[in-house]
Amino acid sequence: MSSLGVSILLFAFLMSWHPSSCLVNSYTATTASTTSPTYDLKGKRVLVTGSSGGIGRAIALKLAQEGASVLIHYHVREQGALETQRLILEQGGSCAGIVQCDFRNLSTILPLFQQQIDQEIWKEGLDILINNAGAVSKLAMEDDDEQLTQWHDTLNVNLHAPRLLSQLALQRMKHRPNGGGVIINVSSIHGERSNEYMSAYAVSKAGLEMLTRSMAMEFAPYNVRVNAIAPGVVVVERSADVFADPTNVKPWTDRLLTEQLGAADQIAHAMLPLITNEWITGTIWQIDGGMMARANMPPRDRPPPPPQQVCK
Repeated sequence: MSSLGVSILLFAFLMSWHPSSCLVNSYTATTASTTSPTYDLKGKRVLVTGSSGGIGRAIALKLAQEGASVLIHYHVREQGALETQRLILEQGGSCAGIVQCDFRNLSTILPLFQQQIDQEIWKEGLDILINNAGAVSKLAMEDDDEQLTQWHDTLNVNLHAPRLLSQLALQRMKHRPNGGGVIINVSSIHGERSNEYMSAYAVSKAGLEMLTRSMAMEFAPYNVRVNAIAPGVVVVERSADVFADPTNVKPWTDRLLTEQLGAADQIAHAMLPLITNEWITGTIWQIDGGMMARANMPPRDRPPPPPQQVCK
């Protein structure tokens, strides 16, 4: 084609091009690709393990406030579970009931689902599982017995129970007509950095975080998202008396960028996007007042500024 022919075709294209329509089409395409409905919690069926107090109770209360129907689990603190139920009902929320199970004994978990949840509570299955129940063990490794009793108990509660609970939850989530669901694992900053005499706890939480990523990959085809939240130093019932003494608070707050300890309701509030944002899966979210940002090192004084250069 001659140069004249090319020029004519180019002129014809420019005459037919409308910049405004191009911008509108581009905006519409962009808007359509970035706008997505959130996961609505109203009416969702949620099992919160270890919700007789502490972070578990705060999560149960928060989800009930958002319109979910909450099933409370406890191990030994029955009165704490009853108090969680009372608080949910007092705020106008929905409580599906209370179940008891000792996660140290993994053989009790299948009957929990088959004989209680499936038959008596939610025949339709559940929508959300919060693996919050945990055992905080503090023991020198050489002080455990030859059967490694505390080691195995800690890993059963913190790692193996969430693994089995999630498998059972998945089986029920994927077979429902609308399908899908959410699983949240409650980990800890100890999954990344820990200290002496907490080996079993640290190993269990590190494993839980890798399990979170693995489940997110394998459960994705069933529209089940899996995330974890890793709290830092949070004041709960078992630590309230200790932290009531300011001398016990300062060694921790000195290592926190926020200079304050965490609260259970802060963890519950931060967890919500991991449930409701449908583009989040395979994520471990640290909520620790900036503790890990400092790598748990002691703070140092600000160095003096460099001397000013005098221009001559």
